[in-house]
Amino acid sequence: MPFQLLPAEPSDIADITVIHHDAFKEDPIIGRLMCDVKPDIKHEYDNQYYAKAFAHKHLTGSVMHKIIDTETRNLAAFAKWIYPYTLTPEQKAEKEKIDLARSYPEGTNVELYQKFFEQLDAKRKHYRDDGRDYLLHILIVAPAYQRRGLGTMLIQEGLAAADRDGAKAYVEASPKGLELYLRHGWRIVDNIKLDMTPYGGKGVAIEELMIRQPNAGAGAGAGALS
Repeated sequence: MPFQLLPAEPSDIADITVIHHDAFKEDPIIGRLMCDVKPDIKHEYDNQYYAKAFAHKHLTGSVMHKIIDTETRNLAAFAKWIYPYTLTPEQKAEKEKIDLARSYPEGTNVELYQKFFEQLDAKRKHYRDDGRDYLLHILIVAPAYQRRGLGTMLIQEGLAAADRDGAKAYVEASPKGLELYLRHGWRIVDNIKLDMTPYGGKGVAIEELMIRQPNAGAGAGAGALS
């Protein structure tokens, strides 16, 4: 197979941003957050987001991998896992300062952004222990490389570590990614529902919240919320 899984590096940021845009532009929630932001401004904003992700790995437990096409050297897929971590009081203060400095580019749907991420953060704190559990934070496969097993390669990298630790893994799934996560042993434990009509979307968008128990096999299925 002409693909290679490698640690992602800051030099990959520009390519990560490109596939990020392509993968999420049609997402019913993420795609509406900055749809009115000028493309060049959004591109720079996302570049800065990933630059901060690399710079602050020591504060978030982030472990990032990429898959490259060995024939073309193109970036084909990317994942950001958050492994269990514990911060010192000084590191907590540093992280809080960074979090408070968050800003939004002109054109951002701030009301939707805050409504969605406030719920996402609250649910994450409820279901996940930073010091014990794993989180699949971002999974992106470039459209040209989808349905070729690359998402599975990136998922298995983190799940192998979680299974070695006897740890749970948490993920927030869009409708597009739901079946992939179910196949790898996650089950639905909760969800976030947002009426998107006030924000220019259509109907109610659902983000499924999922937990995988350590060493769970494929086909564990959905829980009470399906």
